[in-house]
Amino acid sequence: MDLRDAVFRARGFTPVPFVLASLVWAKPELWTAIAGAILCVFGELLRISALRHAGGATRTRNVGAPDLVSSGPYGHVRNPLYLANMMLYTGFAMASGAFQPFLPVVVLLFFSWQYGMIISLEEGTLRTLFGPKYAEYCKSVPRLWPRFGSGGTPRPAPYSLGEALREERSTLLGLSVTWALLVVRVIFLPELS
Repeated sequence: MDLRDAVFRARGFTPVPFVLASLVWAKPELWTAIAGAILCVFGELLRISALRHAGGATRTRNVGAPDLVSSGPYGHVRNPLYLANMMLYTGFAMASGAFQPFLPVVVLLFFSWQYGMIISLEEGTLRTLFGPKYAEYCKSVPRLWPRFGSGGTPRPAPYSLGEALREERSTLLGLSVTWALLVVRVIFLPELS
C-alpha cells in the first residue's frame, strides 16, 4: 500500500492526539486564546466558502472529484479545505496555550506534511480525470499556500450558505465539542495545568 493512501485514509483521526494534548496540557493566556480563536474562525469561514463552491463532493472517502472547481477560494489555492483544516488545528493548539509556542508549530508542520502527502496522491487522480485542463489550473493556482489578487473563474457560488452549512454540520459539531471541552477544562480543572 502506498503511504500516501494510508495517510489519506487516516486523515480523520490524525487531529485526535493534538486535540488531546491541547486539552490535557491547556494553559491559555488571553493572547493565545484570542489569536487561536481568530485563526479558527477564519479557517471555518474558508471551509464554508469552499463548500459553497464545491458542494458535498468534497466529503468523500475516495480520491477524485466529479468536477474541476476553480471559482471562489479555489481560484486562490487548489486545496482550500486542507488549508482551512490546518488553520483550525493550529488555531486550537494555539488557543489552548499548551506547550507554547511549540505545539502550534508542530501541528502546523505535521499537517503541512500530511496534506502534502494527500495532495500528491489526489493530484495524480485529478490529472487523469481532467487532463490538460487540470495542468493549466495547476500552473495558475498554488497548491496549498494561497495567491491573492484576481484568480479563478468568476462565478457565483452554486451552493447556498444553507447547503454549505448542512454539509459542514459534522465539522461544526466537532469544533463546538472541542472548544466546549477546552472551556470546561480551563474553568473546572485548572489544577491540571
